[in-house]
Amino acid sequence: MIDIKNLQIQRDSKCICQVDQLSVAAGERVAVLGSNGSGKTTLLRVLAGLANDYSGTCCVAVGCGQRTYLHQQPFLFRGTVLANVRYGERDGGVHSGAGQGGAKGWLDRLQVGHLAERTTTDLSGGERRRVALARALAMRPQLLLLDEPLADLDEQAQAIVCKVLSELADTTLIVASPVALPAGLVEKNFTLG
Repeated sequence: MIDIKNLQIQRDSKCICQVDQLSVAAGERVAVLGSNGSGKTTLLRVLAGLANDYSGTCCVAVGCGQRTYLHQQPFLFRGTVLANVRYGERDGGVHSGAGQGGAKGWLDRLQVGHLAERTTTDLSGGERRRVALARALAMRPQLLLLDEPLADLDEQAQAIVCKVLSELADTTLIVASPVALPAGLVEKNFTLG
């Protein structure tokens, strides 16, 4: 699904991300680990097709419409939680309410279904993160790129998110994190920096 060779990104004559070689098979789960400033977010942006000012090669076997990137500080639209997640369904070409993976289904699986009619401005940081993740999952991407998805979450919420992500059988998952992720969430680690 992903094949990277000799990838290098420079800003102001400084290398901000370097990957000599990385291959990720379809359906694989990979943690991109590294300290702050090591290039984790930059690598996710390249994989999402949002940055192309690099040298080397980065081949991703799915089109940009099948990739979903969730930023470490997710943005939610004004309106209700449910309307936000339904936007993900529309953008992903999924019919509203489509089975367990529908908007309400994803909210329920992430245990924030009770917030469906609440406005997004009334959510805590952890609630915002789970709602944004529900919206990303509603798009049914083949490649899901998550930038520090467990930040702002208490231990119980982290366990819920990890469980939902571990159940994504047909989705290739790349998770950026400054620390090792819980067992069972990823199959291999790749360290930057």
